[in-house]
Amino acid sequence: MAFLKAIAGAAPAAPTPYTVGWYLTPELWLALVAAAIGSTPWVPALAARLARRSEPAFNVTLALANTAMLGALLFASILQLAARTYNPFIYFRF
Repeated sequence: MAFLKAIAGAAPAAPTPYTVGWYLTPELWLALVAAAIGSTPWVPALAARLARRSEPAFNVTLALANTAMLGALLFASILQLAARTYNPFIYFRF
């Protein structure tokens, strides 16, 4: 009954041993900072400003660098996913 009261908000919940610091790992902080920087509108505005002020050869170099950075990000994401996908067969012991 105490559990149902806590769910409905009628009773205080039991304290949890997991604090916010337990969830905020360095990898998560890095992802949050990268997401905050990447979601701001100044990144596309800066790219457009660089494209307007530079020579055509620089624009091609900038496009290649952008593609290489996205490819490196994709590769790092795939490595991160592959490193954490160990899932043993659950019926192995039967």
